[in-house]
Amino acid sequence: MFFFFFSKPYISIVGEIFPSKEMEERKKQQKKLYSILEKINQEHEEDISAKFMPTIENEFQGLASKGCNLMRVLLEIKNELYPYKVRFGIGIGEVEPDFQSENAITISGLGYEKARESLKILQNRDAKKQKTFTDIHLEVVGEQNERVHLMNTIFSLLTTIESSWSNRQREIIYHMLKYQDTQSTVAKRFGVTQSTIQKTLTAGKYYAYEEAVSTLERIFSEIGDEQ
Repeated sequence: MFFFFFSKPYISIVGEIFPSKEMEERKKQQKKLYSILEKINQEHEEDISAKFMPTIENEFQGLASKGCNLMRVLLEIKNELYPYKVRFGIGIGEVEPDFQSENAITISGLGYEKARESLKILQNRDAKKQKTFTDIHLEVVGEQNERVHLMNTIFSLLTTIESSWSNRQREIIYHMLKYQDTQSTVAKRFGVTQSTIQKTLTAGKYYAYEEAVSTLERIFSEIGDEQ
């Protein structure tokens, strides 16, 4: 087991979209965010304990009881919001039991505090102009520092790889991850040759990226695993 808890843990997620300086563009951002979160809540209903929703200013949050699809959720939000930038603070641990499933603002407790702490760490690094290559940070309740450091290192790896992608590479790679298609199937959908897809994936370091995502998925799957 990668994680150990004495009581039922939840996964608290606090996200932040980087706001545009233009008011009209901000309205577009918010409209797009609402649409994406509604889609996430519908598609991952079984995993979500408190639905994702916008909260204050440019933030949003949600609560998951299962981690098996967490990476899929985070990557889908990032991809759907692109080219707008977004970052996530994740906290794993207990939350107060009186939260409302339809209102993520009611989430409280140590696990949620860790999520806010994670987001604050990313914000502080940005404010100090620290050169950091990650837009996801994780904190876990309890003495699990080495394990958490390992996962945050993997998050950093993912963000570093993503930063090198062209728009076309991003589109094809996220398509491969979401649908788990073969190169030939993706080539037909994009109207190109299989060799073009292969070159795109190789140039975008897809296989290293996919392995890192799979590793995180296996770890997060322990949350809510009743085995």
